[in-house]
Amino acid sequence: MIKIVIVEDEAAAVERLSEMLLSIDYEIKIVHILDSVVDSIDYFSQLHDFDLIFMDIHLSDGNSFDIFKHVTISKPIIFTTAYSEYALDAFKQYAVDYLLKPIKKDQLTAAIKKYGDIFQPTIPDYTQLIDKTTIEKRWMIKIGQNIRVVDYADVAYYFTMKKITYLMTFEGKKYPVDLTLEQIETQITDQNYFRINRQYIIHQHAIDKMSTHTKSRVRISLKTNEEEVIVSTERSPNFKKWLKA
Repeated sequence: MIKIVIVEDEAAAVERLSEMLLSIDYEIKIVHILDSVVDSIDYFSQLHDFDLIFMDIHLSDGNSFDIFKHVTISKPIIFTTAYSEYALDAFKQYAVDYLLKPIKKDQLTAAIKKYGDIFQPTIPDYTQLIDKTTIEKRWMIKIGQNIRVVDYADVAYYFTMKKITYLMTFEGKKYPVDLTLEQIETQITDQNYFRINRQYIIHQHAIDKMSTHTKSRVRISLKTNEEEVIVSTERSPNFKKWLKA
């Protein structure tokens, strides 16, 4: 996502530039539009979340270079103007490119690509270099002054009770885990686990019995739990597919 601020005093130019920006093959959001030197000084004097500025040089109340006399702008800028003589001054600022009006779509696309190449380089995916055998395979659980080690493969299910997360082993031992179910769910790579509702993530081998329940839901008896649990309505279709996989 590239968050853009446009500094331009002509409504028609703003509309045309906005349409072109949103039509090119980049994820772009226009977060603010300014139409004067005064408003620009006020805006850039404050802390705002944006990535790139498109700035016209001639504004309704003066030259946009006057803005830099009052504020320091550390964000990259693509200047837009009908006058080529300002190019040198533009590149003295934090300029990515200098586009002459009327702006053409291919020129605009090239300018955005140039910005991306300089300021948003692709981050290499170093996770592919990780030796999968080094990934943690055990829970280290602190209970008072003691530490218990539980292999991931020994966990029958995870569940929450009274805002505390627990794991239950296939041997029926329960231990508190200092993570939410949501955090655990993102870490699980074993396809034998499934999040059946807001309270439970279960292993397929932990299922003792199943029966139908209302609204196409499934009632489950777990091997190490005297209580029955219900697969939520929204998760039931995927749960049934998971059982078949």
